Amino acid sequence: MQPAIQISGLTKRYGTGDAAVDALKGVDMVVQPGEVVGLIGPSGSGKSTLLKCLGAVIEPTSGRMALAGEAIYDNGWKVTDLRALRRDRIGFVFQAPYLIPFLDATDNVAILPMLAGVSNGEARDRAREMLEALDVSHRARARVSELSGGEQQRVAIARALVNRPPIILADEPTAPLDGARALAVVRILNEMAQRFGTAIIVVTHDEKIIPTFRRIYHIRDGRTDEQAGEARAA
Repeated sequence: MQPAIQISGLTKRYGTGDAAVDALKGVDMVVQPGEVVGLIGPSGSGKSTLLKCLGAVIEPTSGRMALAGEAIYDNGWKVTDLRALRRDRIGFVFQAPYLIPFLDATDNVAILPMLAGVSNGEARDRAREMLEALDVSHRARARVSELSGGEQQRVAIARALVNRPPIILADEPTAPLDGARALAVVRILNEMAQRFGTAIIVVTHDEKIIPTFRRIYHIRDGRTDEQAGEARAA
C-alpha cells in the first residue's frame, strides 16, 4: 500500500540574503491511509508552514511531497490546478469552524461538493449522510448561531470529509473546546480515518489530546523526528 502522504527533504525559505529565514530545513514524514498522526512543536517551529506547504497554500523551496504515490511537488509543482487539488484531495479543519452564518448545517457541508460541480440534490444528500455519520444530523436545519461549539466543529469536520479526500489537515481543531468536547473531536477523527481510509495530520498544542496519538512527529527548528505516542505505548 502506498503511503497517503510522503514528504522528503522539504524546505521552505522566506526572504533572501541576510534577511532569509529557513522555516523548514529538510522535513521527512510518512502517513498511511487510515492513520491519525499528531504534529507538535513550539510556536515558530514550522508546524503551520509545513501544513500550508502540504495543503498547496504556499510553495516549498525544495524537496518532495507525494500523495498516494503521486508527486505533487518535486522541486516545483507537478500539479497544474492547485485549487482543484485542494478541493478534491485535501480536506481542512481549522481552530475556528469558519461556517457560513446565513446557511444551515446541511448547506454549510453541501457547498463544497456543489463547488466541485455536484448537483444541489446530490450535494445535500452527501451532506446529510456525513452529518449522520458525525451524529449531528438532528441539527441539519440549524443555523450556525443555533449550534454549540462542539456541534459547529462536527459540521466543519463533515465539510472537510464530504468530498471523501484522502488527506485531512487539521490545524488546532480542539483549541476552543473543553476537555470532553476536545476528546470527542479526536475520537470522531479516528473513526472517520478508519471508516474512509483517510490520512489525518493534527497540528496541536492541546495536551489533553496528545496522549491519544499512536504516532507523533515533533518539529523543532524546521526539522522533524518521529516518536511513538502514548496510545501506542499503552
